[in-house]
Amino acid sequence: MTIPSFETIQSYLTIFAAVTGALLAALWISLVIWAFRDMRARSRDPFAQLLAALVVAVLPVVGIIIYLILRPRETLAEAYERALEEEALLQEIEERPRCPGCSRTTESNWLLCPYCHTRLKKACPDCNSLLDLQWNICPFCGNHHIDPYQAEAGEGTAVPPAPTPTNGNFPLPIQEPEQ
Repeated sequence: MTIPSFETIQSYLTIFAAVTGALLAALWISLVIWAFRDMRARSRDPFAQLLAALVVAVLPVVGIIIYLILRPRETLAEAYERALEEEALLQEIEERPRCPGCSRTTESNWLLCPYCHTRLKKACPDCNSLLDLQWNICPFCGNHHIDPYQAEAGEGTAVPPAPTPTNGNFPLPIQEPEQ
């Protein structure tokens, strides 16, 4: 076995150094491109994008560490998704019905608030469907005899509605039953 000459070893070392240098240069360029793309995904500011790429390019090993420490935590897509989630949660909270008396959350099928006993809905006398207090007609059965301003005054007696003008004349007042 013969010992290789100094020139042969030097040529092998030169080839090894060239390949290693090319790989390191490729790694360095890929880190600069990665930092630029990553910053573009995290910020809309073109100055910040260029600055991140320049820091990584000028300071090869330390620059990537500095960039990883200083970069924003979330990407723009993650921030957008988080904002959508927050908006959906707020909308869900706002859509829940609340009692006008005590402002507590109620269910849509409750007639009365269980906390303050405020009337929330009324039942149609024909089909027993729940109706909003403002409705004067039942959308389920078409009952027109629902008076939203009629308040119950005790045991089955009702306060009569105020007279309404018809053709300029007032109807006769409603006679209360005698007891």
